[in-house]
Amino acid sequence: MNILIDYHSRTPIYEQIKKEIKLAISRGELRADDQLPSLRQLSAQLSININTLKRALSELESEGITYSIAGKGIFVSNDNSARDFCKDVFEEISNCVKSAKAMGAKEEQIIELIEKIYKGDEKGD
Repeated sequence: MNILIDYHSRTPIYEQIKKEIKLAISRGELRADDQLPSLRQLSAQLSININTLKRALSELESEGITYSIAGKGIFVSNDNSARDFCKDVFEEISNCVKSAKAMGAKEEQIIELIEKIYKGDEKGD
């Protein structure tokens, strides 16, 4: 599992962690009952405060996406909400494309932007 954090983003780090874990589940990188790395491992790997990580994982557990076993660790639950995360993302993308179209964006411009992003230009500039 690879968690990418944008330290310059306005999105709080704990929210970015939650999103990345949900994406890993929706892509099948994490499956039901897979164990997540320990808090210390993730904290060191991401160079973030352990309390930030605890908040993200606590919220994932509250949402039913993960569960913890005392002394064992944190595991991915069987809940389908994380697996449906991509569906939510596609709905969000659809809404953005509809808004762009309504504001006059051409189909070619939108397709070009998507192609740039997939080729590695994250900003799509």
